[in-house]
Amino acid sequence: MIKRYKAYFVVILLIIAALAIFDSINSSNVAEDVRKEKAKLASKVTRLENENENRSNLFVEVKEEKEDLAENLFQMEEEIESLRSAIKYQEFTAAIDAIKSYKASQSFQEATKFLAIKDGQGYYTTDKEGKCPCGFGFNGTAFEWIPNAVLDLKEFRIEKDKVYLTYNTVEDIKNNYQFVMTKAIGRYDSVRKWRIEDIKLVTKEK
Repeated sequence: MIKRYKAYFVVILLIIAALAIFDSINSSNVAEDVRKEKAKLASKVTRLENENENRSNLFVEVKEEKEDLAENLFQMEEEIESLRSAIKYQEFTAAIDAIKSYKASQSFQEATKFLAIKDGQGYYTTDKEGKCPCGFGFNGTAFEWIPNAVLDLKEFRIEKDKVYLTYNTVEDIKNNYQFVMTKAIGRYDSVRKWRIEDIKLVTKEK
């Protein structure tokens, strides 16, 4: 009887030992699986960090390129504006030069070549020989031409395709003259350049 119990006890111990071994093996397998999974996660995290760093670097590069493009665009706009200003200045001085030549005219016939050919414009003289008093007609308004009447430039402005030049006149004349300049052909030539489209009277300041 005692031998039988001993045999049972030995069998139980063997079963317990076997279970312990199996549990140890399973634990080892689980630990190994956990280690592998942890290594995978660590690798994935590293990969994501590298991707994020690459994206950050790409973002910085794109941002720098955008800033460079914006700066280059600004410089180009400044150069274009400078070019436009230079062209406007050249056109402005050309209009002033036309009035300088008009001022220097010593005959009415010479002065008429600075007028633009436009509808509603004309000129008049006292006789067929072209003697003065004489003048121009602008849309029904007569303007008497008087030699050496125009003095220095008083003020100016530019509006679209016209330049407005206001000149002081000699003391005997009650008004200053505002020349409306436009690019057009003339009476004696068909070259489009700055000519007088209209002459307006501007009250002198007291």
